[in-house]
Amino acid sequence: MTKIFPKDTDQFDDFVHKETTTFEELTIFDRNSLAPISIDNKFGLIDKEGNIVIPFEYQKLVLTTVNAYSAQKNDKWGFVTKTNQILIPFEYELTSDYIENICAVKKNEKWGFIDLLNQTIIPFEYDGCTDFKAGFAGVEINGKWGMINKSNQLIIDYQYEYLTPVDQNFATYGEATSLKINRPDILAYFPYFLSKDNFLMNFGLISTTNKRVLEPVSELPILESFDNQPVVRQNYQLGYLKDNKDFVKFDQFTIDPYEEKILKQLDVMK
Repeated sequence: MTKIFPKDTDQFDDFVHKETTTFEELTIFDRNSLAPISIDNKFGLIDKEGNIVIPFEYQKLVLTTVNAYSAQKNDKWGFVTKTNQILIPFEYELTSDYIENICAVKKNEKWGFIDLLNQTIIPFEYDGCTDFKAGFAGVEINGKWGMINKSNQLIIDYQYEYLTPVDQNFATYGEATSLKINRPDILAYFPYFLSKDNFLMNFGLISTTNKRVLEPVSELPILESFDNQPVVRQNYQLGYLKDNKDFVKFDQFTIDPYEEKILKQLDVMK
C-alpha cells in the first residue's frame, strides 16, 4: 500500500467525521508537511495526499522540534529521520525532545541527557528530570528535586517536591498541600499536579540563586508572565498576580459547568 485515505486510519470516527474528512482533521502536519497516522495500532508517516513516507511499523511516532521523529519499536524509543533512517538507536525506555540541542532520555530506570550524535552529555543518574531551559534543568534524586546546569553542576540542592526552570533568573517549585485526593484517577483528567502520595500540589517561584520570590499559590507551575506579573491558576481560574499578591483573572477563560461540578465534589475547587 503506497497511498491511504482518512477512513483507512485508526483515528477515523464515523460519528464525528464525514466522508469528506481530510487528514488535517485527524492529525497535525509539521514543517515538512508530514504527519503521523496509525493503522491497526501501528504508526507511520504520510504526506498531505496520503502517500506513505514512513511505513506503518512503529508503536508510537511523535513529532519533535528537530527535523526528526521520536519513535518506539519493540518497546524501546529512538529517533528516525523523515526518510526512516535511524538517527538515535532504539535503546531507551523513554525519550523527550531536543531542547537546547540535548534530549532527556531514560535508560535502565535512570534519566540522563544525550546529543544528536547519541553521546551522553549528562550521565544516567536521575530518577526524574525536566527539559533544559535557559541552560538549567530540574532533576530528581530520592524523591527530592534540585537544579543543574549543562555541565551537570548542582545549582540548587535537592530540597523541593518539584522544580523546573522558568528562565535564566527564576524557577518554579512545587509544594504539597494538606489536601489529600481520594480519587486521583478522576483528577488525572484535569490539569492538576499531585505529590507521589496523592496530596494536591501548589507552585511558587524562587530565583536561580534559591531565594524564595513567591509562595506556592498557583495550582499549576508558574511558567509565564503577563505585563511582567506571574501567571497563575487559582480555583481553576487562570489569571495573574498584581504586585505578587492580588489575583486578577483572565475573563476569557471559563469553566465548563460539568467540570465545575466534578471538581467541587473532589474538593479542589471552591
